[in-house]
Amino acid sequence: MEFIKQLWRCVCLVLILMLGTWSSEATSRNLQDASMYERYEQWMVRYGREYNDVNEKQKRFEIFKKNVAYIESSNSDVNKSYKLSVNQFADQTNEEVKASRNGFKGREYSTKTTSFKYENVTVVPATMDWRSKGAVTPMKDQGQCGSCWAFAAVAAVEGITQLGTGKLISLSEQEVVDCDTEDL
Repeated sequence: MEFIKQLWRCVCLVLILMLGTWSSEATSRNLQDASMYERYEQWMVRYGREYNDVNEKQKRFEIFKKNVAYIESSNSDVNKSYKLSVNQFADQTNEEVKASRNGFKGREYSTKTTSFKYENVTVVPATMDWRSKGAVTPMKDQGQCGSCWAFAAVAAVEGITQLGTGKLISLSEQEVVDCDTEDL
């Protein structure tokens, strides 16, 4: 009889410990979710995000959480020379971002590549960080205008101008886009 009482006490103690552990984990998750949801709400205000219904808002929150987890994981990798940050696309999947940024709008572009050789080049560095040469202006956002080609061209001209003159000048992508008179 005494053995059964002790066994019963052990079982009760184990159950209490298990419930305590589960409760602690659930509370911790709830606090993490609450903190993440607060971050999400702040993000929504910053980027003026509003959703049609609660279901869409919840769906976007789940995507936001996954993206933030990816960003934090990537940033914790000390081998990466760059850092990611939460921006206006944090509630979108990669596929949605790609679809919204498709600026080609029916144009056909050639994918042919041409090989060439430099003359009189003996040593070429494995990598080159143009930021260290002061040849890169701060990052710019093309928005959704589909003008990535203009941003690439302007960045190249800005860089080569700095290398040639020693002066880094931020040029206007809009002026280049305005010169494109072909109907899209």
